[in-house]
Amino acid sequence: MAEDDGGRVSGRLAAETFVPIMVEAFHDGLHEVGSLSRWLLATLVLINGAAPISLLPLDMPAAAKLSAAGAFLLGILAALGAGSWSLYAFKRVSLSASTMLAYWLTVANDGSRVDALEAMMKRHMDQAIGSRATQVLVFASVAAFLIGCAFVAWGLLTQARPH
Repeated sequence: MAEDDGGRVSGRLAAETFVPIMVEAFHDGLHEVGSLSRWLLATLVLINGAAPISLLPLDMPAAAKLSAAGAFLLGILAALGAGSWSLYAFKRVSLSASTMLAYWLTVANDGSRVDALEAMMKRHMDQAIGSRATQVLVFASVAAFLIGCAFVAWGLLTQARPH
């Protein structure tokens, strides 16, 4: 077998291995990202949205109530941003999925492998699965909730002091 034939056989074997894995990973990733995005978004919006409502009956300074409500609002916006960014990142991968599949089918049919393209495809998949922007926005939403809770505690402690 010539050296060139060895490369084609190797490419074909790689494609035969990677195409089913990629299709399964893409399907599983789509299902998991959608599920996690929905639950995460709903949870963060719920806790940040219910918190200001719970402030209404509390007897505390208006500045503390407004500060807490503002923090909870930022938490809602960060949660919505995280959900939106997560969908955007996965949409980018979804749009390039046909390119990825076509590439591996080409390799399976004796096409040559392109390291740069494979690296780019891996980066896109990694970004869709663990987007740094999504993680930062989720952290910001949780932090905003905790800051809002701190304002509530401060307001209650301030109000509880004898005058």
